[in-house]
Amino acid sequence: MQKVSGIIILSLAATVGAATLVLNKSKPDPGIADTLATNSQFDSSAATEQRILALEAAVSSERQARQLLEDELMILFAEIERLEDGRDTGREDQNRSAQEREARGNIDSESVARKQQIRDERRASASREAMLGSGISAARVDYILRRESELRFESMQAMYEARNSGAALDPFMRSANADAMLREELGDTEYELYLKANNRQTSVGVSSVMASSPAERAGLQAGDEIVGYDGRRVFSTAELIQRTMAGGDGSAVVDVTRNGSPLQIVVPRGPIGVEIGRFRGR
Repeated sequence: MQKVSGIIILSLAATVGAATLVLNKSKPDPGIADTLATNSQFDSSAATEQRILALEAAVSSERQARQLLEDELMILFAEIERLEDGRDTGREDQNRSAQEREARGNIDSESVARKQQIRDERRASASREAMLGSGISAARVDYILRRESELRFESMQAMYEARNSGAALDPFMRSANADAMLREELGDTEYELYLKANNRQTSVGVSSVMASSPAERAGLQAGDEIVGYDGRRVFSTAELIQRTMAGGDGSAVVDVTRNGSPLQIVVPRGPIGVEIGRFRGR
């Protein structure tokens, strides 16, 4: 825009200069000029022929100056149009580049989404094949996969409703735990097959035992796998924590697998006193 303004100013200056030059050059000769009065009126006492010549000369000079102005304006307008066309072309190039970048971004996003879709389909296919291989019927596998998806959405909806109601979120809230709901529907035996088919945890591995803890006094060892607590099957760390923190008096029986052999230990209700973060059982 600054460039266009500069050209306009220069062109107008050139136009005024040219018009002045033409007017100066277009002045009538001294014989005719002598017939013009100082107040720009023609001398009424001059001869008619001289007055006509003076008028024609003035009209001619004005016509030439106006023509020069028109020519300069045409040149100026042409220059402005050229610059505007250049700016439009530049904007078109910028828009085209932006569109190309957006298109590439869309392609990249679609590529990532497609790759994720392929991974999800492969994972679902592998899970399905593994469950079929474990002895679950094809119809039952299809049902489990569908219920898995439905219950995940239901848990999301439950968390949303709890959050929007202002209620305190319970980390062990059943309605927000898709795995817990699926386990209830399938039962422990089929649910364990489902977990194994998906290469998921089916027991809690003990990596170390805390000093002076109930686990140490009961003889629990690193490498043991906890598979049950207080008569209920335990598949994950979260389940074990939920069971031990439920409260109550007395003692609880802990089902353990050691080197492939089952055994039981008795501990007071409450925290057992084991580290389980660095080793996960199967």
